[in-house]
Amino acid sequence: MTTEEPQEVERYESFLVADCGSTHTTVALFDMVAGAYRLIARTAVPTTAHAPWFDVAQGVQQAISRITEITGRKLLNEQGRLIRPVRTDGSGVDHFTAVTSAAQPLDVLLVGLFDEVSITSARKALRSVYHHEKDRLTLSDQRPTHEQVGAVVQSQPDLIFITGGTDGGAEDRLLQVVESVGLGLSVMSDSQEPQVVFAGNIKLRERVQTMLSEYANVQIANNLRPTLETEHLDDAIRVVRELYEDLKINAMSGVQELQDWSNGPILPTAQAFGGVCHYLAALHQQSVLGVDLGSDSVSLIMATPEQAHVSVHSDMGMGHSAATLLERVAVDDVRQWIPTEVSAEETADYIFNKSLHPFAISTNEKMLQLEQAVARTLIRCAAAETGRDGRWPLMGEQLTPPPFGLLLARGSTLANAPRPGQIMLMLLDALQPTGIFAMALDRYGVLPALGALASHQPLAVIQTLEAGVLSDLGWVIAPTGRGQLGRKALDVSIESDEIRFEGEIEFGKIEIFPIAPGKQAKVTVKPTGRFDIGFGAGQGKTMTLTGGLAGGLVIDARGRPFSLPRDEADRRSLMRKWLWDMGG
Repeated sequence: MTTEEPQEVERYESFLVADCGSTHTTVALFDMVAGAYRLIARTAVPTTAHAPWFDVAQGVQQAISRITEITGRKLLNEQGRLIRPVRTDGSGVDHFTAVTSAAQPLDVLLVGLFDEVSITSARKALRSVYHHEKDRLTLSDQRPTHEQVGAVVQSQPDLIFITGGTDGGAEDRLLQVVESVGLGLSVMSDSQEPQVVFAGNIKLRERVQTMLSEYANVQIANNLRPTLETEHLDDAIRVVRELYEDLKINAMSGVQELQDWSNGPILPTAQAFGGVCHYLAALHQQSVLGVDLGSDSVSLIMATPEQAHVSVHSDMGMGHSAATLLERVAVDDVRQWIPTEVSAEETADYIFNKSLHPFAISTNEKMLQLEQAVARTLIRCAAAETGRDGRWPLMGEQLTPPPFGLLLARGSTLANAPRPGQIMLMLLDALQPTGIFAMALDRYGVLPALGALASHQPLAVIQTLEAGVLSDLGWVIAPTGRGQLGRKALDVSIESDEIRFEGEIEFGKIEIFPIAPGKQAKVTVKPTGRFDIGFGAGQGKTMTLTGGLAGGLVIDARGRPFSLPRDEADRRSLMRKWLWDMGG
């Protein structure tokens, strides 16, 4: 704890929040201005979680020192510790909270019966934390027993996650696989004691504990699949999250010092971002889709007023893990999003260089186009994996997000895009969402930390959001349906103080209509019989929308799912047109 003595003085409370990422550490100061909470200052420094520092607190201290330079407000004492609470001379801060995505992911060995049942459910639960799946053992595993035992030893798991079997169902088949796990654990060194979580047939709990407790710490969670038709993930998610915080976050050097400053635990960034998405969904009574394009991971959040589903895709980001993208897709899957001629070799070289130098910024138009093409591909890969988990519905042969009212995006690649239209186009291309929704950007990188605050200080979070800490990009209308290129897809009329427009939107086009930021306009949209904006085929809607940074209203009539031309020249030409139409 800090050595500063609290002063007996009546005043409002101030907040300092930190987001310790794998590339940058961001710190922001919130305080009362004119009777409401506002973002006072925000700064970002390179992370110190990795070599040569290996101390996450150093980066936070550096960022706090910069805030002191900006504001003139002393926040650290001579020993480098946070001054809490605020003193009578105005130095210090009342509350501190932190989130992190810099901790190492959990190395996991999956054990189950069938890939399409128990293993699929296990992967859904594990996507709530940063993790790497090192190997899996199932009934379909054709390796002989000695190789399965070797796989347990070679995977060096932090966690062995065992699931399978309905409650009261067959027992022997799962126990056969667990026996291989036990043999592998028995030959591992004494210094390695992995955690085991059993979330399978409740009749096997005692037997699994008896078989494995000599070699590992065994925890029990509710069966993920008590019947073939039902899936219960919440208890397993709780156990896995607690293990991740204990094994990875709390083991980071410097975390204990941050913990001493904080009023609560240091949360994973994805979980905190899910918290703020859930908070906004409950506040506005609508679904919220969150997209976090990080340096080492991509997180997708689908939040409703009742709950938030967090889907973390580790080893899939814009930093050191960028090179793993080419293990998932062909280089041409990245090139297809580039509006100028770039060879496959140049594209691959850019990806590998980005993984070696994650701090590098785009210094010319070609590098920017490559960066944004990689961003599109990463988000599409994360969406596809979320869909394979059964979280998103299938439209034709392509997965698409379920309907939502707000798309909330964050990540330095998005925040540093030169024009708002580029941000919107990246997200629309990657996700191909449908319906009517607003888009907003966490430009200052503070949303996860606000999510950690939300349950304790809701007033500060509400007022900070209302004060404009989010950048409103604009509204989107994206109908589903297919038609002929150049034929009418819908009629639109827009009335505001600055604009009056009536016309039709052709299928295959994306167009943006100017509504000044903060200004309102009456918008009427009437699709033709083949298209649906969320109210049924051919059903229209009149609404009042508010303008954003990208210009106001985007109508994306490219169809869902849309397809790209096979001819490279035609495809590049179309990309340039879409970019031009979006003001990018």
